[in-house]
Amino acid sequence: MTRRRTSFFVILAFTLSLIDLTAAENGKKVTEADLANAKPGRDPSQPIDEEYTKKIKKYTTETFFLSPLVDYLPASKTVTTPAAVLGDIAGAEGKLPYTKEIYEYLRLLAKSTPRVRVYSIGTSEEGREMIAVAVASEALMAKLDQNKADLAKLADPRTLKMDDQLADEIARRAAPVYYITGTIHSTEAGAPTALMELAYRLAVDDSLYVRNIREHVITLITPVVEPDGRDRVVDAYE
Repeated sequence: MTRRRTSFFVILAFTLSLIDLTAAENGKKVTEADLANAKPGRDPSQPIDEEYTKKIKKYTTETFFLSPLVDYLPASKTVTTPAAVLGDIAGAEGKLPYTKEIYEYLRLLAKSTPRVRVYSIGTSEEGREMIAVAVASEALMAKLDQNKADLAKLADPRTLKMDDQLADEIARRAAPVYYITGTIHSTEAGAPTALMELAYRLAVDDSLYVRNIREHVITLITPVVEPDGRDRVVDAYE
């Protein structure tokens, strides 16, 4: 289990570092240079969840597996952490959640912040639900439909009549979608809990690094691509 927790943080830190840093600050006046030069690390004015952070360090086998992206958890008075459903932090020893628990948390997260939405995208071969979770700023969330239409136009240049000027205009205003999937193969056990926590961090963290992502990128997460196999793996683990 300690190996799984270590893998969890490697996955989470790597995923955060891959998401492009081109976002605008939400609620605070900062320059474009501030945003462009944002480095991983917490906003010192934002409280952290002390108990959750303590357990992150407890369950991680070596400090070098952590990074300034994941060595703390920002606190929120209104948004619940994965511990609300799991009973412990995401990736904790002794807890491998079923698909329904993963979905329960993500829907709870969506209810607690306008920065998160959950979409049902179909069912598996055995009838289990599959979901996609969108995380972005309130401003981007308000323009999701328009953004979808803009990206569809860019995907099919025939709709633009090969007009480069129009394509450039749409590209400037449209937000890219960064799509993350977990458990494509059923034995990839750590991804769903990593993505539960990632969704929370993207919605709550006030650091310039994460706000940059939240303001200019729509992060779309499917935490379990193979829910049938995932639940069988949990059955075997239990």
